[in-house]
Amino acid sequence: MVYRSGNPALNPQYFQGGVASERMTLEGTINKTLTLLGLVSITAMLSYSIIGNNPAVGGIMTIGGAVLATILALVILFVRPQSPQILMSMYAILEGLFIGGFSYMIENYYLGGTEGVVLQALVGTMAVFFTMLGVYKFGLIKPTEKFVLVVSSLVGAIMILYLFNFILMMFGTTVPFLHSSGPIGIGISVVFIVVAALFLIVDFGMIENGVKYGAPKNMEWYGAFGLVLTLVWLYIEMLKLVAKLRDN
Repeated sequence: MVYRSGNPALNPQYFQGGVASERMTLEGTINKTLTLLGLVSITAMLSYSIIGNNPAVGGIMTIGGAVLATILALVILFVRPQSPQILMSMYAILEGLFIGGFSYMIENYYLGGTEGVVLQALVGTMAVFFTMLGVYKFGLIKPTEKFVLVVSSLVGAIMILYLFNFILMMFGTTVPFLHSSGPIGIGISVVFIVVAALFLIVDFGMIENGVKYGAPKNMEWYGAFGLVLTLVWLYIEMLKLVAKLRDN
């Protein structure tokens, strides 16, 4: 069964088998996912270290990385290059700049130098990832069309909320409770993490379908890219939750 994915990087129309001699494999997708995650991680650590030594560049690196990574991601998703590895590697590097800067600011500015927040967020992200991988492998949750539609709609609603919050920030305000460390703010973060975790099921399903139906070899990169997008979002939400709990 072929179903649609709410992750634009994993649109099933691009996973259909063609005349290419090489096909998408699970091993290839895993290797490319690890490559992109490696670039994100290394750049994030460098960004964190650089900002620690020179806090004045923190805003530029964090905001610049976020904006450029978003632009590049949109280019990748809408242009759909046949050989996307260079653009995706650039995206991973830019995303790493943002993650490193954002992590530093949460740990040192929002929480006043509280240590261990980033590590807890990383452990939480890994725990959620492997839990959902097990849930998918044992068929406890299946990415049916209805499931994908519901989860994708929730993700879309969250993205619209974040966009609305960004617009409000330009006028000196934010969406009520979105960033608060009270019970409602913590509850919002938990809901967002649950949605991100469920979206991993969508990603796993689409990657499996790509392999099963003989998608072209370059779809390994798109499968990896879509999974990295979800993992980055999951980490950011996990970091926010840990920060709220520490601040409470």
